[in-house]
Amino acid sequence: MSVPAALFPMSKPEPGVVLVFVSPDPARAQRLSARLRDVARVQWETGTNELVLAEAARKAGTRLLLDYSPAAATASSELAHRLMLHASELILVGVGSTATDQAVGVLAAWHAGVRDFLDMDATDEDLRVLLDRAQAPATWPRREAAPALRPRGRLVLLLGVRPGVGTSTLAAHLGAMAAPADEADGAPDRQALLLDLGRPAGDATLYLGVDGEFHYDDALRSARRIDATLIQTALGQHASRLALLSQVPGTLEPPRGDGDLDVLLERLRSHFALLLCDLGGLPVAQVPVALLRDADETWLVADQSIGAVVSLDAMLRELERAGMRDSRLSLLVNRYDESGGATAMQIARRFELPLLATLPERPRALRASANQGQLLHQSSPRDPYVRALHPILAKLHARPPRAAGTSSWKRALTGLGGFRWKNS
Repeated sequence: MSVPAALFPMSKPEPGVVLVFVSPDPARAQRLSARLRDVARVQWETGTNELVLAEAARKAGTRLLLDYSPAAATASSELAHRLMLHASELILVGVGSTATDQAVGVLAAWHAGVRDFLDMDATDEDLRVLLDRAQAPATWPRREAAPALRPRGRLVLLLGVRPGVGTSTLAAHLGAMAAPADEADGAPDRQALLLDLGRPAGDATLYLGVDGEFHYDDALRSARRIDATLIQTALGQHASRLALLSQVPGTLEPPRGDGDLDVLLERLRSHFALLLCDLGGLPVAQVPVALLRDADETWLVADQSIGAVVSLDAMLRELERAGMRDSRLSLLVNRYDESGGATAMQIARRFELPLLATLPERPRALRASANQGQLLHQSSPRDPYVRALHPILAKLHARPPRAAGTSSWKRALTGLGGFRWKNS
């Protein structure tokens, strides 16, 4: 049986709001009671009988707080699943920390289906706002995207005309260089997101040396619950503060475009100023239609080889059949050599495309920097490849990062247990 123990602060009158908190740790219950002393009373429950807890929560107003500290997260998730079966009307709220060494609880709560998350490391004012939101009536609109937190972010697609033209390498460098590298600038921590959907799956993420437990399919399934807390804690992050969301590495299936992809894109664009999407190696038929339709710009990445030129022609025909060949398309010629046959401008004119940029062929430099666990702009900021990226960054309204500056912010869910890099 559950053993209730009400924790009421003695220094102030008891507020009218009662919150039931389930935790095996009385110290955590006492801390929560102290943090909420001005806005709520905390009723501590130690039991795991879902029927008893559901009844206690109903008496208190149908909200139930679950302990998502690292030691209690697994048990709380198991309890959450049972509560959803037997008392689906309850609103479940996780309680934990988004600190680096404890933020695994945030992702566990997310997967378990809790409605909101109270961050015990938040300020009193932020905690009050979170509690007000948790106390709000439970409404779950089926087709309404979240209101934008700031101006809608730009969505730019990098679409390689065929595998092997360097799209993922380009996406990794552009994403890391477009992310704000200086916290002193006052820019939001989460300014840029790399959506890594190219082939092989997770390629750009591999170049960046970032692992994670939260992937594209997870985000798609839970699109309506994407918020700032989840973004801060669940998404992988590079040292440049570039956020990443990819398919599971090794996935063979094309990225899903069904379900709530429209909602997911709106949620992400409400939190990020730039969404850079790597689609290298994917034929047009496998690119989710919502991405092609909603993109602000689509950059076709090719090189000067005969195979790439033929693939570019075929891709443009597919885009035309899909009604997606329009003014948003631009051509970017990678591995460019002025003596390599047809010039970039000739290719652009042949296919009636604006020429966005050319990038020089630098395989040895790129490979050497990767073998050091770095991107090229980190190891050789004056390299011709890096300098050629600067005009592209200007088109993204992003400044090149300082050569020596990288953020020390650690990802909340997983430490970097060593970098994994490609040699080709």
